[in-house]
Amino acid sequence: MKFFESVWGYLKLENRSRKMQIDWKSKFLDFLIVVIGITIAFKLNTWNESRKAATEEKSYLISFNEESIINENNLKEALEHSKLVMQEIENIKGPLLSKNYNDQDIKILIGSMISMANFTPITTTMDNISASGEFDLITDMELRKNLIITYDSFKTTSRLEKVLEDYVDKYLTPFLLQNYRLNDLSPINSENLQEPVFENIVIGYEALLQQKINGYEATQERLQSLNGHLKMVKK
Repeated sequence: MKFFESVWGYLKLENRSRKMQIDWKSKFLDFLIVVIGITIAFKLNTWNESRKAATEEKSYLISFNEESIINENNLKEALEHSKLVMQEIENIKGPLLSKNYNDQDIKILIGSMISMANFTPITTTMDNISASGEFDLITDMELRKNLIITYDSFKTTSRLEKVLEDYVDKYLTPFLLQNYRLNDLSPINSENLQEPVFENIVIGYEALLQQKINGYEATQERLQSLNGHLKMVKK
């Protein structure tokens, strides 16, 4: 009887051992399936994220390109206007300094000096990408640098414009209010035009306008470089 009990116990132990081996294989296969599934899901998620990032980058590049073209055209107009004003000053400065001018010359000069056409850049795309913290989506490091330098140059042109505007408000406008009728720019007191004050105002205006033109030209070069870079990246 003890013999049969021993045999039966041995068979039960062996059977349990076999079941345990089968269970381990099953668990191992399950583990492999889980690992493979996680790996595939991770790669798929990474691919989706990369694809999403590439799509967003392309969208930003298109917006930057469109914005930059508009800015270049607007800057060109402001620069051309500033150069026309400078030409008027140069044409009349000689007669003004030699006191050999007429009222029409002064009207043209004053009209040119008070007619400002500032450059107002569009910065919507840069504002949006900076606010969202997505500037890293731009994968081209040189393009990133180009964008930053170009948009920073807008601040320089704005400062130069502000300096000239403040000069006009502080010196030119008070002089005109005191010595001219603003409806037709006819002189109230012609003798005051013979004084060095007006000459000094014109010379100071010319110097600040030249600084503004120089700033415009520097920014124009930056925009042209940026537009060329954006066209290459878009291809």
